[in-house]
Amino acid sequence: MKKIQALVKKYSSHALARDSAIMFAGSMGANVASYFYHLLMGRLLGPVGYGELSSLLSIFYIFTVPLNVGSLVLIKFISECKAHGEIGQAKTLFLKVTKAAIICCALLFPVIAVTSPWVTGYLHIASPVMFVIVYTIFVFSLLTVIMASVLQGYQKFVWVSVLGVGAVAIKLILSVPAVHFHLMGVLLATLIAVIISYGLNFLPLRFLFQAKELAMKITKWDAIKFAVPTLFVTLGMTSLYSTDMILVRHYFSSIDAGVYASLAVLGKIIFYASSILAIVFYPILAERTAKKQPTDAIVLIGLASVTIISTIITIGYFVFPTIIIHLLFGNSYTGGSSVLGIFGIFLVLYSIGNMFTTTFLARGVTKVWIVPVFCAVLQIIGIMIFHIDIKSVITINIAVSALLVIGLAWYYLVDRKKIV
Repeated sequence: MKKIQALVKKYSSHALARDSAIMFAGSMGANVASYFYHLLMGRLLGPVGYGELSSLLSIFYIFTVPLNVGSLVLIKFISECKAHGEIGQAKTLFLKVTKAAIICCALLFPVIAVTSPWVTGYLHIASPVMFVIVYTIFVFSLLTVIMASVLQGYQKFVWVSVLGVGAVAIKLILSVPAVHFHLMGVLLATLIAVIISYGLNFLPLRFLFQAKELAMKITKWDAIKFAVPTLFVTLGMTSLYSTDMILVRHYFSSIDAGVYASLAVLGKIIFYASSILAIVFYPILAERTAKKQPTDAIVLIGLASVTIISTIITIGYFVFPTIIIHLLFGNSYTGGSSVLGIFGIFLVLYSIGNMFTTTFLARGVTKVWIVPVFCAVLQIIGIMIFHIDIKSVITINIAVSALLVIGLAWYYLVDRKKIV
């Protein structure tokens, strides 16, 4: 018994294990709330309404490309500030990034307003106002992620977890009664939830606001050199799990698009469950890189863990597809049961690729951007040409994501001397 207690104490005292456990608990809470949200929206809105919501959310995911890029850049440089004890520089960086984000969003708003009729027409959605609301949701999400990135860079994973769960819970609570007003009500409820979440993120950042601003050693050129290729990496990775939904919405019927949306939600359980490790690993790898400490062992553990977690979930999708879909979405989505397992394979490969790109960016290895971008373009072309049925779309996704993993693994082996 004492040996077991000693082993548990030793494991829990390890920073990586402790932080992973915290983020796992928080992410699982957020994911459970998120899936309740999607399941309820799928049932309450029906296949047609849920298909419209999913297509708009896919556009939101594309909007989040600059959001994710800014987050990755900010976490990396904040981690470096933490490594060298430079909180004043961290505050200056946070304020400059926030100001730049607000200015860019304000300048982009007229473009969004003008193009909204074309976008909603392409997706067969009635009101252009919905696209404008999605953009506004993005703006407040961007400001929130900037704050969360500082917390993640300082490895305050408890706050990151609590606020993450709270954000999804608030959205769920507000969206259910808003279904009475159909899709427009759900979008407005989401906007209110995002604004509330933004306000809550000020609480744990008091330590930063109390610090005195100091001039940054990080130059604009340093940020640009890292941000530009990171943008392409994030654009490629985001496109791989969101563009397919947009194209399915365009080429297939509303019912088929709704069924595909349910597959995407179930498939992303795999990604969300395994991406927890990438969330924890990124600031730790970035800090270790700044201190010139070895990271190869952590990278291998991360890749192995992602593979095991995602494979186990996918096996469940192959064994119990009908039960899972009926239980979570209902009989209206039964058509997806025959392809749920193979959709899981797509997300297994994508999750491994995501862990690879996380490793590269944390280490400052940015030339790898060409691999996800090439795969994303290949996916778009493939679906536009071969969109016979839902299974053909999934097959293209699997082929492209397999190419992604092979390309990234090859790059890792070639560049290993720089990564270790």
